[in-house]
Amino acid sequence: MGVALKRERGGARGGAFHVVLLAGGSGTRFWPMSRRARPKQLLPLAGARSLLRETWDRALSLAPVARIWVVAPKALSAAIRRELPRLRADRLILEPSPRDTAPAVALACATVAREDPDATVGIFPTDHLVRDVGAFARAVAAAREEAASGSLVCLGVRPDRPATGFGYLKLRSRPARGGRARALAVARFVEKPDAARARRFVSSGRYLWNGGMFVWKASAFLAAADRVAPEVAAAARAVSAGRIAAWSAAPKISVDYAVMEKAERVAVVPLDAGWDDVGSWDAAARLKDGRPRDLLAIDSPGSVVFGRGRLVAVLGLPGIVVVDTDDALLVAARSASEDLKSLVAALRESGRDDLL
Repeated sequence: MGVALKRERGGARGGAFHVVLLAGGSGTRFWPMSRRARPKQLLPLAGARSLLRETWDRALSLAPVARIWVVAPKALSAAIRRELPRLRADRLILEPSPRDTAPAVALACATVAREDPDATVGIFPTDHLVRDVGAFARAVAAAREEAASGSLVCLGVRPDRPATGFGYLKLRSRPARGGRARALAVARFVEKPDAARARRFVSSGRYLWNGGMFVWKASAFLAAADRVAPEVAAAARAVSAGRIAAWSAAPKISVDYAVMEKAERVAVVPLDAGWDDVGSWDAAARLKDGRPRDLLAIDSPGSVVFGRGRLVAVLGLPGIVVVDTDDALLVAARSASEDLKSLVAALRESGRDDLL
């Protein structure tokens, strides 16, 4: 299988590589198909299998089942066990309540470190698409090499367009094209830019998308969190030791804001593996291969339907997305699908919790 996909022999002791899958999030951008009990990662948005299952299968190219962990809110535990029947019961880390990615990642690192103090950990969201698993595994292998020296390593996606919906990583040097993946120093994290700045970022060749994927030694991340986010680190260690009440002391904050933007040794490995965060119905529509039995579209180019298999007819409505479920129907311009959170908020304000 090659160096990138080689797995260590033996058990989980001795500083092996562990994979942590982040399975939280409400998925409001995919209403009405996505609900609190069935968020985005449980949906088959890019094929026949859910994004969570595709991420799990990808993880199996990096580590054996015994070293794959899932972090998720308690409310999703049953759904995750149904979707991932091979997940070991003791590898499901349940967050007492959702508190964003910094506490979730710290809890995972603290839990893995209790079993394997010298573990290297890969942190991956479960609601993204990666088309080239081999290229992904090679980038992870390069990140592991860098993480062995104590760096906190990001996987930075090579941008193929001046996207305004992603944060960026500015590099200290321009990454090389082709050849073996290697780690580069991160100069700084950059917030989501406007269109003009995004064009400058891409043309400069010194920026990568921040895909929210990381590799590091669990001990190195926890040491960094001790310095720059002590409340997060303390709560995670306490909960991993069984003191659940300590979770309420953890602030609701992302791992970028809490740790990565303040850490001293941050590196990035460029990732060119057909990555997509599938961030809206419009993005999902771009991935859809089209099923004629679902959609009859006349004078409606670019219109797409997601539904239950019954025919949806569209006449004279170009560029719309239709999402058909048992209790709700969404018809929206594809260009407006990024704003779906406001519609979900309006449902909440009107007391329609039955649809959330």
